[in-house]
Amino acid sequence: MENWMMSLLGALDAIPFWQLCLIVGVMLVLETTVLVGLVTPGEVVLLAAATTVGSAGEYAVMVTVAAGASLAGQTGGYLIGRRFGGRIRGSWAGRKIGEPHWVRAEGVLRGGAGRAIVGSRFLAVAHSLVPVIAGTLRMQLRRFAPYTALGAVLWGLVYVGLGSAASAAVRHSAHLIGPVFTGVLVAVVVVVLIVRAVRRSRREAAVPTSPPVTPAVPTGRTPAP
Repeated sequence: MENWMMSLLGALDAIPFWQLCLIVGVMLVLETTVLVGLVTPGEVVLLAAATTVGSAGEYAVMVTVAAGASLAGQTGGYLIGRRFGGRIRGSWAGRKIGEPHWVRAEGVLRGGAGRAIVGSRFLAVAHSLVPVIAGTLRMQLRRFAPYTALGAVLWGLVYVGLGSAASAAVRHSAHLIGPVFTGVLVAVVVVVLIVRAVRRSRREAAVPTSPPVTPAVPTGRTPAP
């Protein structure tokens, strides 16, 4: 498994850094503007690109690109929602997304708009729909943009940091990947078996038992005629 991981990292290292930044930028703009993120989450692309970060300068550049592109994409999604929001939700594509996802994103937005917008950047699916819904609900742009910018910066810092840290760990401990993966897999199997056993015992304990039937004792009296 370590050979596969190192081959993947090597393939990413072979791509010029500026091209990776361009790919990240285009992907993050499209994922919230035209809802591409519902198919290919931007987190996956950013984490993959971040594995090539090898200096503080590259880290700063990647974070800037990620935050700027995310802000541009979410602002585009807001403007599209403001203009076509209702029609998008009722269209074929909107129905394919699924009403539960729309309802969830709308609930996120209504549950404290500022914090919700910042936090939605970290939520799968919702981060692509929240800007559209914000525009549909006619939220003021001067209120939407600052929270969106803050969420984009925090998201970029976290995910670029995670990608670069994971890459450094793999490169320095590649020989441990196989044993660690095997150990984690065994632990997961053991936990699943324990959980299933506990649930089965709880179900059995919850089954009501019928009280014993006490036979009637004759009193020796005969009913009056």
